[in-house]
Amino acid sequence: MPRATTVVFALALGLTSGSSALAAPATGKAPDNPFDDRRSDSGAEAESQQQKDQQQQKDQQQKDEKEQPSGETAKPPADESASEEQPSDEGGPGEEEESEGNLHALACLEGETADGKRKGVQRRDFLKKHRFELGAVGGYYASDALSSTYSYGGAVAYYPSEDFGLELLVTRTPMHFKLEEPFSTFDNEQHFTPGVAYQGVLSLLWSPIHAKFKFTDATIIHGDIFALAGAGRTFHESVLGLTWEAGFGLKLYFSRFLTFRLEIRDFLIPQEVLGRGRSTNNITILGGLSLWLG
Repeated sequence: MPRATTVVFALALGLTSGSSALAAPATGKAPDNPFDDRRSDSGAEAESQQQKDQQQQKDQQQKDEKEQPSGETAKPPADESASEEQPSDEGGPGEEEESEGNLHALACLEGETADGKRKGVQRRDFLKKHRFELGAVGGYYASDALSSTYSYGGAVAYYPSEDFGLELLVTRTPMHFKLEEPFSTFDNEQHFTPGVAYQGVLSLLWSPIHAKFKFTDATIIHGDIFALAGAGRTFHESVLGLTWEAGFGLKLYFSRFLTFRLEIRDFLIPQEVLGRGRSTNNITILGGLSLWLG
């Protein structure tokens, strides 16, 4: 009886050990928490799904680039990082300043185009090239040797270019000497005979400065500041030789055919007055209007 009991107990112990060996995992330690394996599996699945999504986005982007027409730049995807969205170095401040400088240089070009118009922002609405100018002038005449008087006359000019012109000025000037009467009373002799002086001077005109004058909020008039120099003759008994001149002036172009002119000229004339010969400066201030032909 004791032997039978021992055999039964041994069989029971062997069956228990076999079932435990079959139930235990083949390798590794049994997890403390049964949900750990599930979480690891779900994380791997999520990572795999994310990789698939990224691959699909790349494929779609490559497909869009192939379908997009040439010459257009592909737009970056919305989920790109901020570093990729930052503007490139192209079009920076240095390049903007350089482009503005180039535009300014082009805008300030001088010269004329094929149709005779000025280039640049300083375009003139009045052109003188190949035109004739007829002017009527008059003004004040101040002489070193003789008394101050007035002068009047006319001028004709031709402009072979926009900045240079040739002008012939003809004037009439009364000549008298206020101190003649005291001298004649002293020695009973005639020292100076009053008369009229006619003058013809050929001048070269140079207009280096073009200006704009704003008279009202809605009125802007173009003009030229010019210089002149020339030589000619003054016909009077007191004059001994050639007459030289130099001066400057201003012209305002009211319309295509009408111009206002104001000029100051110094006529250098060799004269003999009261028995003495010397070169005299005769400052003349002339103003008037001009008509344009052509």
